[in-house]
Amino acid sequence: MKKGLFTVLVACMAMALLGIIIVQTFWIQTNLNSRDRQFSLSVNNALAAVSEQIKERELRDYIVATQKLMDSIGSPKESQLTEVFQYIDRTTEVNKTLLVSRGIIQDTYGIFPKLYDPSSSDSTPILDYRSIKATTVLEEDVDATIDRMSSSERMQRIERLSSMDKAKYESIFMDIASNKSIERRVSTFELELLLGQELLLRDIDASFEFRVFEGNRMSGLGTELFLQNVNRTTYRTPLFVDVDGASDYELRIIFPEKNAFLRSSVWRSIALSVLFTLILISVFTITLLQASKQKKISDIKSDFINNMTHEFKTPIATIQLALDALGTPVVAKQPNKVTQYLGLIRDESRRMNTQVENVLQISRLDRRELELVTLEVNPHTPIKTAIEHVRLLIDQSEGTIEISLDPMHITLPMSESHMTNVWVNLLENAIKYSDGNVKIKVVTKVTEDAFTVSIQDSGIGMSSNVRRRVFDRFYREESGNIHNVKGHGLGLSYVKRIVELHNGTIYVKSQPKIGSTFTVRFPLKHSL
Repeated sequence: MKKGLFTVLVACMAMALLGIIIVQTFWIQTNLNSRDRQFSLSVNNALAAVSEQIKERELRDYIVATQKLMDSIGSPKESQLTEVFQYIDRTTEVNKTLLVSRGIIQDTYGIFPKLYDPSSSDSTPILDYRSIKATTVLEEDVDATIDRMSSSERMQRIERLSSMDKAKYESIFMDIASNKSIERRVSTFELELLLGQELLLRDIDASFEFRVFEGNRMSGLGTELFLQNVNRTTYRTPLFVDVDGASDYELRIIFPEKNAFLRSSVWRSIALSVLFTLILISVFTITLLQASKQKKISDIKSDFINNMTHEFKTPIATIQLALDALGTPVVAKQPNKVTQYLGLIRDESRRMNTQVENVLQISRLDRRELELVTLEVNPHTPIKTAIEHVRLLIDQSEGTIEISLDPMHITLPMSESHMTNVWVNLLENAIKYSDGNVKIKVVTKVTEDAFTVSIQDSGIGMSSNVRRRVFDRFYREESGNIHNVKGHGLGLSYVKRIVELHNGTIYVKSQPKIGSTFTVRFPLKHSL
């Protein structure tokens, strides 16, 4: 895939993902706003219902108490009054309960219309009507009567009243009740009970705080925590509204955990939305990382093929030149030349075989097909063998190698051949990256719990980025697009895998232009 097309695809995927997140966020916010409006509507309806129930309950209590008291004292004679309306009042001056009877008395004087108009056939006497008001002091008051009446008795008495009777009582008792304090007309317990019932009927199961206000003055009715939440959204409704729609009292309610309640009502939708969004982000990220990784692997493999081609091209060309030289009569007649060219062919062939073997070994390590045959050996033995292998290279570069081996004799289960290759790879890297100034120091140390080997050079060193990737397969440090040192990037990867197969660890410390130190540590299973 071309780099430009890959960038366009990534940009399109990112825009689509961002669009989905924005749409999901907008949808969640819209859903919450809708729930908020529905919540407010339900709360206002609940408050209106509570206000109406309290008003009806107060009127009902007055009516049934009045009816009971009137039943106990009887009624005026119907023959004297054409119509009687009675109600209970209470005077605060003398603290007494009064039964007020209003009626119209009918008087007749025996005068008939025929007296004035002889031709008239109307025999109805002329009547005189006078208004009369009677007040009776009762021994018990309305409030006490209400308290003593059972719920069933109240219901029986109120059911006996007609709509006309209820309407007659309502306006009078509203005037009477308005002179009483709000604390005597309703209780905190009743308000809290009614509010809880009405809210639950509307599926609002959230804690609330409330207070009753008289104008801007806070009454004693309500919960104690109301004042601690006055900065939150407040819902209001008037209490004991008169016939003109006015009221001196207002019930205010607050929901301290309103936002949490609204979120909980849509948490399933929010959770699913967040889950699917996270899945999309994860898939997008993994896809992007995998695509980037595949691109790097493709570049590394191409680079590896180029490196291997270069590594094989030189020995093949050398062998070809040596064979051509051996085919000439002049060289064929010189035994020394023949031996020299044959040795050159043998060395280059061995070199190619080593390169191929390294690649095959790495492949076996990746497939976990490489089986190590280990024996109890002195770990210094493969180190000394490796030093002898690279001694000629060090001498050719006029370098020096300092060796400091711990004199303590120990044995470790090792594959001597593979460990020799490990030390050869590390020493060859120290030579290749020494920038012409080969100074190598090999130090071993035996402690109670580990055998440690350090190989230090004074070469070009590594940056922190190179140090993190130096053990990756095919990785080689570059300057621009040109490799400064020949190789195929498999040596240190092979070293790390072999060390790990021996239960060891390897790490590197390095600074640019100062040098690098590779340290290999093998644990000891027994105490020395």
